Amino acid sequence: MLTKLAKAVAIAVLAISACAIADAQSIKGTIVLASQPQGLAVNYLSNRIYVALPSFEGTSDSLAIIDGKSDTVIDTISIPPIAYDVAVDVLTDAIYVGGSYTDANGVQQSEIAVVNGVTKKVERTIPISSTSGSGIQGIAVDPLTGTVYVANASDNVVDVIHRFGAKVHAQVSVAESPFGVTVNPFNNQVYVALSNGTVDVIDGHKETITTTTTVGGANAGIAVNWVTGNIFVTNNNYGPSTVGVLDGKGDVLANVSVGDTPYGVDVDLNTNLTFVANTIGGTLSVINGKTNAVTETLPVTGNFVAVNPTTSKVYITGQTNSVTVLNEQ
Repeated sequence: MLTKLAKAVAIAVLAISACAIADAQSIKGTIVLASQPQGLAVNYLSNRIYVALPSFEGTSDSLAIIDGKSDTVIDTISIPPIAYDVAVDVLTDAIYVGGSYTDANGVQQSEIAVVNGVTKKVERTIPISSTSGSGIQGIAVDPLTGTVYVANASDNVVDVIHRFGAKVHAQVSVAESPFGVTVNPFNNQVYVALSNGTVDVIDGHKETITTTTTVGGANAGIAVNWVTGNIFVTNNNYGPSTVGVLDGKGDVLANVSVGDTPYGVDVDLNTNLTFVANTIGGTLSVINGKTNAVTETLPVTGNFVAVNPTTSKVYITGQTNSVTVLNEQ
């Protein structure tokens, strides 16, 4: 079993070259899927991309597996009807897929399905909530501890699940609906974007909120650069919208103007670039993390973004039956 130090080394290897900024970005192509995808996640150690494929009407959903070398779908796994957001434990290749459905009694159920990336089977489902509402809106995994954090917008809490756990270990109450959630494994801080325009900082050890910062009008997606410690949160408003940039303590460093209604966001810690999907604007904004300025705007439509820092590829999903693949250089 890997020690914590060994795990840290395995993850930190990505940061060795974390200084080069890509000169330009280009659209590599698209990957056709069986239905319109929602969230996605990248395992940068195995170079696999996992994409949630809801049926919208059926009794089961799917999880598509994409090979990052060929950028083709290599398998599709049947999962419970909860395909919305996805996160992956890169060391164990456990994939967490979460969302909500209505059961036979008319009760909304929010659950997490845990998929084994090796056997490609659903190992277990973890009940999250039976409260009506927005349900599961975000999932994040600390790759060092394996702890899973779930943005539960029905109960206004962040649910905490331990690695290999079969139930919620703890709940951290927040003031408003939590949407995006991300974690920095190097300082064990969890960052939660709330719909009221604030960001909560949670101490992963104590599982308590240490800081609340006002960033925008209606926050949605959130991502953290492990190397710089900076956090990027999308202000999901119509019209001229922004991405708030915070330092690791939660203090606001900048507000960067992007396209209409930004939602999904992810960071490449090697190139220090942040990619933002502007859902209404139909564009993808590229932010230079050194200057906190938009360096390029690409005609890419989508809602969700995931970056593979080992291959310098960006994957975007959300509004068509496909995944758009972007080369960073």
